[in-house]
Amino acid sequence: MTEWIATAIGVIGSIGGIGTILYWRQNKGSATAGVVKESMDALKSALETLTSQQEVFSITIKSKDDEIATLKEQIKELSLRVAENERKVAGMQRTIDNEIRLRKTAESNICFVTDCKLREPKLGTYKPK
Repeated sequence: MTEWIATAIGVIGSIGGIGTILYWRQNKGSATAGVVKESMDALKSALETLTSQQEVFSITIKSKDDEIATLKEQIKELSLRVAENERKVAGMQRTIDNEIRLRKTAESNICFVTDCKLREPKLGTYKPK
């Protein structure tokens, strides 16, 4: 009978050992699966964050591109205005230069005093060139 009890204790011990090994392996697998799940959740969260940032950056870049296009149009308009104003100023400068030249000529050749004895040219004889 002691043999039988010893055999039973041995079998129970073996089953306990095998159970312990199986339980340990299962817990190790569960721990690994838990870590993998947590890693996947972290990666999913990071991917969602990156996706939302990408959308924000895309919207920002589009708005900046639109602003750049608007500013380019304004630069074209302002360049045309500057060219037109430069043309007008050049025309006015030519007119002023011509007036100054004509006045100098008139002042050196025409006397406005009617009874002037030193008139050059004589009254009624001036003909502009």
